[in-house]
Amino acid sequence: MKSVQKQRLMRILIDGRPHREIDLATGVGFTRVATIQKWINSFVDFGYITRSRNEVEPGYSCQLICTRDVVMKLYHHREFSTVRPIIREQPWFVPLFTGSFGSLPGPLPELIQEMARKSHTFFETISRNDTPEKIRETYQVCLSMNKTLGITDPSLNEYYLYYQIYVHAIIRDIAEGGLGEGFADLLSRLHGELAARVTAHPNNLGGCSHGGVKG
Repeated sequence: MKSVQKQRLMRILIDGRPHREIDLATGVGFTRVATIQKWINSFVDFGYITRSRNEVEPGYSCQLICTRDVVMKLYHHREFSTVRPIIREQPWFVPLFTGSFGSLPGPLPELIQEMARKSHTFFETISRNDTPEKIRETYQVCLSMNKTLGITDPSLNEYYLYYQIYVHAIIRDIAEGGLGEGFADLLSRLHGELAARVTAHPNNLGGCSHGGVKG
Protein backbone atom coordinates (compact mmCIF):
# COMPACT_ATOMS: atom_id res chain seq x y z
CA MET A 1 0.00 0.00 0.00
CA LYS A 2 1.30 3.45 -0.93
CA SER A 3 2.37 5.69 1.91
CA VAL A 4 3.83 9.20 1.99
CA GLN A 5 5.92 8.24 5.02
CA LYS A 6 7.21 5.15 3.22
CA GLN A 7 8.43 7.30 0.34
CA ARG A 8 9.99 9.76 2.78
CA LEU A 9 11.77 6.86 4.42
CA MET A 10 13.21 5.72 1.10
CA ARG A 11 14.30 9.28 0.30
CA ILE A 12 16.53 9.12 3.37
CA LEU A 13 17.90 5.66 2.63
CA ILE A 14 18.83 6.31 -1.00
CA ASP A 15 21.95 8.23 0.01
CA GLY A 16 23.49 4.77 0.48
CA ARG A 17 24.78 5.43 4.00
CA PRO A 18 23.84 3.50 7.16
CA HIS A 19 21.08 5.11 9.25
CA ARG A 20 20.01 4.31 12.79
CA GLU A 21 16.39 3.23 12.92
CA ILE A 22 15.56 5.93 15.44
CA ASP A 23 16.98 8.54 13.05
CA LEU A 24 14.87 7.11 10.24
CA ALA A 25 11.78 7.33 12.44
CA THR A 26 12.39 10.96 13.39
CA GLY A 27 13.31 11.75 9.79
CA VAL A 28 9.82 10.87 8.63
CA GLY A 29 8.09 12.55 11.55
CA PHE A 30 7.74 9.89 14.24
CA THR A 31 9.29 9.40 17.69
CA ARG A 32 9.23 5.61 17.93
CA VAL A 33 10.97 3.00 15.79
CA ALA A 34 7.97 0.69 16.14
CA THR A 35 5.95 3.11 13.98
CA ILE A 36 8.13 2.50 10.94
CA GLN A 37 8.99 -1.14 11.62
CA LYS A 38 6.54 -2.53 9.05
CA TRP A 39 8.14 -0.43 6.30
CA ILE A 40 11.64 -1.39 7.37
CA ASN A 41 10.61 -5.04 7.29
CA SER A 42 9.09 -4.65 3.83
CA PHE A 43 12.31 -3.06 2.51
CA VAL A 44 14.30 -5.97 3.93
CA ASP A 45 11.87 -8.50 2.43
CA PHE A 46 12.13 -6.84 -1.00
CA GLY A 47 15.92 -7.01 -0.75
CA TYR A 48 16.39 -3.24 -0.87
CA ILE A 49 18.22 -2.79 2.45
CA THR A 50 20.25 -4.58 5.06
CA ARG A 51 19.37 -4.30 8.74
CA SER A 52 22.06 -4.98 11.32
CA ARG A 53 22.76 -4.31 14.97
CA ASN A 54 24.54 -1.03 15.53
CA GLU A 55 28.04 -1.72 16.84
CA VAL A 56 28.43 1.65 18.57
CA GLU A 57 24.98 2.47 19.94
CA PRO A 58 21.93 0.48 21.01
CA GLY A 59 19.46 -0.53 18.33
CA TYR A 60 19.74 -1.35 14.64
CA SER A 61 20.95 0.43 11.51
CA CYS A 62 19.62 0.16 7.97
CA GLN A 63 21.48 0.70 4.70
CA LEU A 64 20.48 0.54 1.05
CA ILE A 65 22.10 -2.24 -0.96
CA CYS A 66 23.81 -0.22 -3.69
CA THR A 67 24.27 -2.86 -6.36
CA ARG A 68 23.09 -2.50 -9.92
CA ASP A 69 20.44 -5.23 -9.74
CA VAL A 70 18.98 -4.05 -6.45
CA VAL A 71 18.78 -0.36 -7.31
CA MET A 72 17.23 -1.08 -10.70
CA LYS A 73 14.51 -3.11 -8.98
CA LEU A 74 13.93 -0.18 -6.65
CA TYR A 75 14.09 2.36 -9.48
CA HIS A 76 11.44 0.53 -11.50
CA HIS A 77 9.11 -0.05 -8.55
CA ARG A 78 5.99 1.98 -9.41
CA GLU A 79 5.53 3.02 -5.80
CA PHE A 80 8.80 4.96 -5.92
CA SER A 81 8.44 6.46 -9.40
CA THR A 82 8.23 9.98 -7.96
CA VAL A 83 11.58 9.42 -6.21
CA ARG A 84 13.42 8.58 -9.44
CA PRO A 85 14.94 12.06 -10.02
CA ILE A 86 16.34 11.96 -6.48
CA ILE A 87 17.73 8.45 -6.99
CA ARG A 88 19.49 9.52 -10.19
CA GLU A 89 21.07 12.50 -8.41
CA GLN A 90 22.83 10.29 -5.86
CA PRO A 91 26.61 10.39 -6.56
CA TRP A 92 26.92 6.60 -6.44
CA PHE A 93 23.96 5.76 -8.71
CA VAL A 94 24.68 6.81 -12.31
CA PRO A 95 28.35 5.63 -12.24
CA LEU A 96 27.04 2.07 -11.80
CA PHE A 97 25.83 2.26 -15.42
CA THR A 98 28.33 4.53 -17.19
CA GLY A 99 31.75 3.02 -16.49
CA SER A 100 32.28 1.90 -20.09
CA PHE A 101 31.78 5.43 -21.46
CA GLY A 102 34.98 6.78 -19.91
CA SER A 103 36.98 6.42 -23.14
CA LEU A 104 34.81 8.87 -25.10
CA PRO A 105 36.46 12.17 -26.08
CA GLY A 106 36.79 15.30 -23.95
CA PRO A 107 34.20 15.96 -21.25
CA LEU A 108 31.62 13.72 -22.98
CA PRO A 109 31.78 10.96 -20.31
CA GLU A 110 30.94 13.50 -17.59
CA LEU A 111 28.21 15.00 -19.76
CA ILE A 112 26.68 11.56 -20.30
CA GLN A 113 26.54 11.07 -16.55
CA GLU A 114 24.87 14.44 -16.15
CA MET A 115 22.34 13.68 -18.91
CA ALA A 116 21.49 10.41 -17.14
CA ARG A 117 20.89 12.36 -13.92
CA LYS A 118 18.61 14.90 -15.59
CA SER A 119 16.50 12.60 -17.79
CA HIS A 120 14.73 9.36 -16.90
CA THR A 121 14.49 8.34 -20.56
CA PHE A 122 18.16 9.06 -21.23
CA PHE A 123 19.12 7.03 -18.16
CA GLU A 124 16.98 4.12 -19.35
CA THR A 125 18.69 4.34 -22.75
CA ILE A 126 22.13 4.16 -21.18
CA SER A 127 21.18 1.36 -18.78
CA ARG A 128 19.89 -0.77 -21.67
CA ASN A 129 22.76 0.10 -24.03
CA ASP A 130 25.61 0.30 -21.57
CA THR A 131 28.58 0.64 -23.93
CA PRO A 132 29.40 3.22 -26.63
CA GLU A 133 29.36 0.40 -29.17
CA LYS A 134 25.77 -0.55 -28.31
CA ILE A 135 24.71 3.10 -28.47
CA ARG A 136 26.24 3.52 -31.94
CA GLU A 137 24.66 0.31 -33.18
CA THR A 138 21.19 1.14 -31.83
CA TYR A 139 21.08 4.86 -32.64
CA GLN A 140 23.21 5.15 -35.77
CA VAL A 141 20.14 6.46 -37.61
CA CYS A 142 20.64 9.71 -35.66
CA LEU A 143 23.80 10.28 -37.71
CA SER A 144 22.13 9.89 -41.11
CA MET A 145 22.18 13.65 -41.74
CA ASN A 146 25.81 13.86 -40.66
CA LYS A 147 26.71 11.26 -43.28
CA THR A 148 24.71 13.14 -45.90
CA LEU A 149 26.60 16.34 -45.06
CA GLY A 150 29.94 14.54 -45.20
CA ILE A 151 30.76 14.98 -41.50
CA THR A 152 33.47 12.44 -40.81
CA ASP A 153 35.06 13.58 -37.55
CA PRO A 154 34.45 10.79 -34.95
CA SER A 155 34.54 13.17 -31.98
CA LEU A 156 32.00 15.54 -33.51
CA ASN A 157 29.73 12.65 -34.43
CA GLU A 158 29.90 11.27 -30.88
CA TYR A 159 28.81 14.60 -29.40
CA TYR A 160 26.04 14.99 -31.95
CA LEU A 161 24.77 11.45 -31.32
CA TYR A 162 24.38 11.90 -27.54
CA TYR A 163 22.97 15.38 -28.04
CA GLN A 164 20.23 13.96 -30.27
CA ILE A 165 19.46 11.13 -27.83
CA TYR A 166 19.18 13.64 -24.99
CA VAL A 167 16.91 15.96 -26.99
CA HIS A 168 14.49 13.14 -27.80
CA ALA A 169 14.65 11.91 -24.21
CA ILE A 170 13.63 15.35 -22.95
CA ILE A 171 10.70 15.47 -25.37
CA ARG A 172 9.44 12.14 -24.05
CA ASP A 173 10.01 13.10 -20.41
CA ILE A 174 8.12 16.36 -20.81
CA ALA A 175 5.07 14.32 -21.75
CA GLU A 176 5.52 11.42 -19.35
CA GLY A 177 7.57 12.89 -16.48
CA GLY A 178 11.05 12.08 -15.22
CA LEU A 179 13.06 15.25 -15.73
CA GLY A 180 15.50 16.47 -13.12
CA GLU A 181 16.10 20.08 -12.17
CA GLY A 182 18.41 21.90 -14.58
CA PHE A 183 17.75 19.69 -17.61
CA ALA A 184 17.35 22.73 -19.91
CA ASP A 185 20.61 24.31 -18.72
CA LEU A 186 22.41 21.08 -19.54
CA LEU A 187 20.84 21.07 -23.00
CA SER A 188 22.23 24.56 -23.61
CA ARG A 189 25.65 23.43 -22.44
CA LEU A 190 25.57 20.46 -24.79
CA HIS A 191 24.61 22.70 -27.67
CA GLY A 192 27.54 24.96 -26.81
CA GLU A 193 29.98 22.04 -26.69
CA LEU A 194 28.74 20.84 -30.07
CA ALA A 195 28.90 24.30 -31.65
CA ALA A 196 32.43 24.85 -30.32
CA ARG A 197 33.64 21.67 -32.01
CA VAL A 198 32.03 22.64 -35.30
CA THR A 199 33.65 26.09 -35.14
CA ALA A 200 37.05 24.73 -34.14
CA HIS A 201 37.16 22.16 -36.95
CA PRO A 202 35.16 23.48 -39.93
CA ASN A 203 36.99 21.09 -42.25
CA ASN A 204 35.24 18.21 -40.51
CA LEU A 205 32.02 19.28 -42.22
CA GLY A 206 33.17 17.72 -45.46
CA GLY A 207 33.37 21.03 -47.30
CA CYS A 208 29.75 21.99 -46.62
CA SER A 209 29.11 25.71 -46.32
CA HIS A 210 26.28 25.42 -43.74
CA GLY A 211 28.57 26.47 -40.90
CA GLY A 212 27.57 23.70 -38.49
CA VAL A 213 25.17 21.15 -37.24
CA LYS A 214 22.09 22.36 -35.46
CA GLY A 215 20.12 20.32 -32.94
